[in-house]
Amino acid sequence: MTVYEVRPVRVSAEVPAPADQVFTFISDTRNGPIWCPNVSDVVQISGDGVEVGARFRFHQVVEAGGRSLTSDVDVEVLDLTEDSISWRVEDKFQVRDVQVSVTGTDSGSEVTQTTSAAFKRKPGVAKWLYPTLAKRTFRDQFQHLSEHFAADEPPG
Repeated sequence: MTVYEVRPVRVSAEVPAPADQVFTFISDTRNGPIWCPNVSDVVQISGDGVEVGARFRFHQVVEAGGRSLTSDVDVEVLDLTEDSISWRVEDKFQVRDVQVSVTGTDSGSEVTQTTSAAFKRKPGVAKWLYPTLAKRTFRDQFQHLSEHFAADEPPG
């Protein structure tokens, strides 16, 4: 199968919570609907929890130009360490290798996501738009992630 690679995208953000809590939350692939606005549902299709080789199916709804695009996305855990997780994400349009790592900072955590994508069909202008749209999506996800942890903070 011919694939058409696009430039990798890397986005980092601060999250107001300890690194171990943030990583535990992010690495549980089943939490996708909480911090990924486009993900409406996650079903585990193989494996026992989150482990290397486990597979999940995300149901995504993407709003674009006043229309909704729904699709199912297969997600496989490729690697899992104490502070990073890697997934292969595949839908009918593209394959993405995603790595998310979490490191502690003085104010909480820094989350970094690096994504390498390849389209299954010649992408045309999407090749040039993808990095911008992906960065916007990842920043939106990190905003939801920060809001999730900020909401869990005890009143001060």
